[in-house]
Amino acid sequence: MCTKCRGFTNAPIGQKKRRCSYCGSIIDITKANLAVFNTAEQASAAVKEFNASKGGEDFKDAVERSRARVKTLMPSRPIKAQDLSDDSDSAPPQGKRRVLMAILEKEARKKPCSLDRLEEISEAKGLQWTWVEKQIEALARTGSLIFPRPWTIQMVALDASDTEPESPIKDITEEIVLLLRRNGGKMKVEDVIRSFTIEGISESSVEASLERLMRAGDIFQPGPGLVKIV
Repeated sequence: MCTKCRGFTNAPIGQKKRRCSYCGSIIDITKANLAVFNTAEQASAAVKEFNASKGGEDFKDAVERSRARVKTLMPSRPIKAQDLSDDSDSAPPQGKRRVLMAILEKEARKKPCSLDRLEEISEAKGLQWTWVEKQIEALARTGSLIFPRPWTIQMVALDASDTEPESPIKDITEEIVLLLRRNGGKMKVEDVIRSFTIEGISESSVEASLERLMRAGDIFQPGPGLVKIV
């Protein structure tokens, strides 16, 4: 349960951080009210039920039933800072923001980086995670970061050497809803993006419109990498 908007989402066992699909804030799963289910289908059904009722006593009961299972399934050995250090790395640039951008450039430029790993590296570099969270949310709003999955981030900002102007963000929320309906109401996010990029619509426009639909409650994520009409 997101502590800010009190909406419910799901994540695989072992994840410690994920982005809320509704308000965009970073959820600390280790401190959130949560329940564990045997299958992804059961978890998705519970998310829809909890979001419809905003939890109530049913969710509290589920939390109590699953508390012991959470302790056995969550990783027990924390990763130490020295496990992440690399003696070959040069000293980080001065300034918190430049340190963070250097970390993102190295860890999330070529491929997605999990929020869990970003937290570990950031703290090893002396950055407070609460501050890093705010920077991530701000970068996501400007389009410099995307969330391929709610628990991973990737940099998408153009390099200074790029000469082509960035395509303006286009609202295609209605088109996405129509596409989902034509495909049974549920699709993979990558398939939604592909359906529009082949028509010349930028990936940023598709992602921004998906985010807008999730915040409005018109669609939700029944599982990793999936979107479905409510």
